[in-house]
Amino acid sequence: MAPTLRIVVRMLAIGAILVIIAVVSRQVYLQVTADADLAGAVEEPAEMMLIRCETMHHHLQNQNRRADAVAADELPRVRCRES
Repeated sequence: MAPTLRIVVRMLAIGAILVIIAVVSRQVYLQVTADADLAGAVEEPAEMMLIRCETMHHHLQNQNRRADAVAADELPRVRCRES
């Protein structure tokens, strides 16, 4: 019975080590992804604002081409802030 008990104890020790390694690697992975998401969240609003501004600019340009009767001074001017 002693050899069987030694094998069981070794298997439990190896299993415990594997679980510890898995938990630590998961925590490192979650920390890295959280840092990446935080960095992406800082850049995302500026990108979205620029995309919306460009879309509105193109929309107004197309609208202005259709309205040939409007005088040049009356055309709406679009100002986009560069981020």
